[in-house]
Amino acid sequence: MAVPAPAVALRWLLLATCAMLAAGCHRAAPKKIVLIGGAPSEGPARHDYGNGIRLLAGFLQATAAAQRGEIAVASHPDGWPADPHAFDGAAAVVLYFDGDAKHPLRDAARRQQFEALMQRGAGLVALHQASTVPAGDDSIGLQRWLGGARFGMVDRTTETTLLQPAAPAHPVTRGVQTFAYRDEFYPTIRFAASGRITPILTATLHVQYRDGKSVVEDQPELATVAWAYQRPGGGRSFGFSGAHYLVALDQPMLRRTLLNAMLWSAGLDVPPEGASGGAGDAATRVAERELRERPARRAAADASAFHRDPQRTGWNPDETVLTPASVAGPSFGLLWESPPLDAVDGQAPRLYASPLYVDRVTISAGEHQGETFAVAFAASSNGYVYAINTEQTGDVAAGRILWRTRLATPCRLQPQPLDAVPTGVLSTPVIDVAHDRLYVTGCDPQNSWQAYALDLGSGAILPGWPVRLDEARLNDVNRNAGPRLLPPTRRFDFRVQRGALNLSPDGSRLYVVFGETETGWLVSVDTAQAKVDSAFAAVALPHRGSGGIWGAGGPAVDDAGNVFVATGSGYDGFVDQAHDWTQSVLKLSDAAPHGLRLEGTYTPFNYCVTAKTDIDLGSGGAILLPALDAAATTTPQLLVVGGKQGNAYLLDRARMPGRLDRRPPCSEDAAGDGSLLSPQRQPPFAGRGPLNVFGPYSDKDASMDLARARSVPAAFRGADGTVHVYMTGNTRLREGSPVGIPPSLVRLDVATAPGEPAWLRIGRTQDSVVFGNPGSPVVSSHGAQDAIVWVLDENAKRSAPLAGADAPSPVLYAFDADSLRLLWKSAPGTLFTSGKYNEPLVARGQVLVGTDRIQAFGLGGRQLSRARGEAGKTVPAAMPANAAPAAGLDGRAIYRQRCAMCHDHPQGNIPSRARIAARPRAEVIEALTHGVMRPHAAGLSVQDIEAVAGALKP
Repeated sequence: MAVPAPAVALRWLLLATCAMLAAGCHRAAPKKIVLIGGAPSEGPARHDYGNGIRLLAGFLQATAAAQRGEIAVASHPDGWPADPHAFDGAAAVVLYFDGDAKHPLRDAARRQQFEALMQRGAGLVALHQASTVPAGDDSIGLQRWLGGARFGMVDRTTETTLLQPAAPAHPVTRGVQTFAYRDEFYPTIRFAASGRITPILTATLHVQYRDGKSVVEDQPELATVAWAYQRPGGGRSFGFSGAHYLVALDQPMLRRTLLNAMLWSAGLDVPPEGASGGAGDAATRVAERELRERPARRAAADASAFHRDPQRTGWNPDETVLTPASVAGPSFGLLWESPPLDAVDGQAPRLYASPLYVDRVTISAGEHQGETFAVAFAASSNGYVYAINTEQTGDVAAGRILWRTRLATPCRLQPQPLDAVPTGVLSTPVIDVAHDRLYVTGCDPQNSWQAYALDLGSGAILPGWPVRLDEARLNDVNRNAGPRLLPPTRRFDFRVQRGALNLSPDGSRLYVVFGETETGWLVSVDTAQAKVDSAFAAVALPHRGSGGIWGAGGPAVDDAGNVFVATGSGYDGFVDQAHDWTQSVLKLSDAAPHGLRLEGTYTPFNYCVTAKTDIDLGSGGAILLPALDAAATTTPQLLVVGGKQGNAYLLDRARMPGRLDRRPPCSEDAAGDGSLLSPQRQPPFAGRGPLNVFGPYSDKDASMDLARARSVPAAFRGADGTVHVYMTGNTRLREGSPVGIPPSLVRLDVATAPGEPAWLRIGRTQDSVVFGNPGSPVVSSHGAQDAIVWVLDENAKRSAPLAGADAPSPVLYAFDADSLRLLWKSAPGTLFTSGKYNEPLVARGQVLVGTDRIQAFGLGGRQLSRARGEAGKTVPAAMPANAAPAAGLDGRAIYRQRCAMCHDHPQGNIPSRARIAARPRAEVIEALTHGVMRPHAAGLSVQDIEAVAGALKP
């Protein structure tokens, strides 16, 4: 029967539809690629496996193959999938997670899933630590599937290097050109003995870690960093040791290599020009977001100034690791050391400057560019400044120098170098963290003292710096000028910039102080214009040789921008004249247009005596105490200062007691002193008076090796709200004796009563330890708990030279802040020779000490006792005096040749001949043989020295 035409048409339409459906049913299914990430382990944008897997999945989905429906992407960014069917039909698996002990395949069930996948020929891509298995691995067996593996976490390097395609004909290298970028690579991959291994990318690496230890020598070696493997039983694999950083995925050639590898391992064709997909800056945008959103480390960890902060409190209340119990235990000791810092002309460095610390510094130049570290900053007597890594970061070991800057050739003060060492940097620098700047001063023979501003991330000297700090410039802007200018009267420029630097609260002014044997100065440097803005001479000219602001503490600065300094004296430094602030504490403001302006003063009652005998009030510096409860006292804003006399003076810094034109009349009445006195009678006086902490009290014998204290106190607020003040010094056996006895450490308590001024009382003394010449104490605590007092002791007299085979080896101490019980001390020889009056720094469970390097102590360290020649003995000693032949001259002639130039025309802290002659003969011989005058006596015999000592007597 004939079929009607419409029916024929319908039949053909149905047949065509069925053919089309059949063709669709027989099209190849898309290749399933499973990507597995893991938990992040090294902070934002490093080992950020989850975000890395999300990005790689997005890149795959943007490829032309995915657009054609040839790929199905299954992403598990947060870890191994719990779904047992996650790997069903997988053509390839991509692994990107931590390895070694954290490797997911250590789990037997996961390993069974994985091996079944490999046995049926699925492809494998392993990135970064996913190729790392435990050392001696006999369970995971990754090498047989991947073709290569890294055994253990021993060898690695982080650097910028050139990666070269090693197999141009291989599909994985299609479209890949030579490229350079920064990443962490593994130089030691152990490859399988069977199967076909093809190096894909090679690079010359400079290994930084080998067998778990940092490598000092630079030994480049060619390494395979990416490889392809065709397994004997079928299946393709690809390994790449890089991709430590998330931003590595935005490197165009690396991204192409990884996409090619994923396609190839899944059995897909790789385009002739190579695969591409995703926005070029996708990884960078994610990394920047992660860095912005990362939980910030607390700024409280930073120690940007001497004694930790601008107020010079010396207190770190955010230490959560170190407790009295843990420090007293067996695990506290030396953690790491930096390399020895740079010598100059055979002279080892000395760190008079205390270390500073910034918790997060991004290095902006050099081999570590772009990396962020916890950094200690050090400055040496040889004129160098350093940034030193303080904790292992990636493969960069603690102690590694991140950058170094040489300021200039250091000065050598005349007529003899200070402490027998060069004078490059003596004062502790200061850091403006907000503006990424480090300020430091240095002395060089051509320009004398200059102030430098360095970029915090690179150490580069910033444009417009350094700023010269010569007296001509200071006199031009001096706010305490006196009737006429007078040039320095000494033959040599012996100005010393020893006091620590400080900054105004907004960082616009840098404060620098000068002391020693010429007029003391406070200098304000405009940091925006890089120029001296104003200066204040501690003594109005024409008086010279007094008022030095030389103590290690330098100026203290309060939150309102007021600057506080303590001045000193020299022998015969007393002159009764207006605007002479020898032996005083000064409060100054600093604002346009007047610059530095005196706002308050204090001078002790007995200054006319101590100013004649070199008993400096300003031998350490002032500390601004934490504010007290205004309901508990009428003086909530307090200041404490010590001095060579061994006293502690408490001042109401809001209402300083002195006049602004001249000091009060000299007095012998201690009860009339303008400081805040205890209501109780003080033993050295008939009634009330300043608190004598280190005795015996003396107005005459407390200079040089007889001084009682040269340090800045430290503060701590206890759980009951009481503010404690810790002082270090030297109690003497008797007046005029250099022999020390306990106490050398004292805890003072700030006593208060409603409606009354505060006062100081001795809360506790440490009665078992005697210091030689201690630096300032510092306190660490966890809030009001677990407080520890740390002290670095020079372990020698003040007069001891710091060069030579017998230079002192300092000692670090830790004391319980409540009981003052000794918790720990460094073993003999652990510390190398240091400078004088510097202090340790406590940050994040480490105690950092500056010697001729940075040395760090903490839990998990070791006790170390070096032989005498191993610590602090880096320069051969001069010929001892008693080994020299006799000079053939009498004592008077030797004195005229070597001594008269200074002691017959004394100035500042140089004693006159008459004062030396008044000392016991044994002290004079000791000073010439072993003490401060040893360099001047070089080449003299024992008989010569005895003749000089005899000639000094009338």
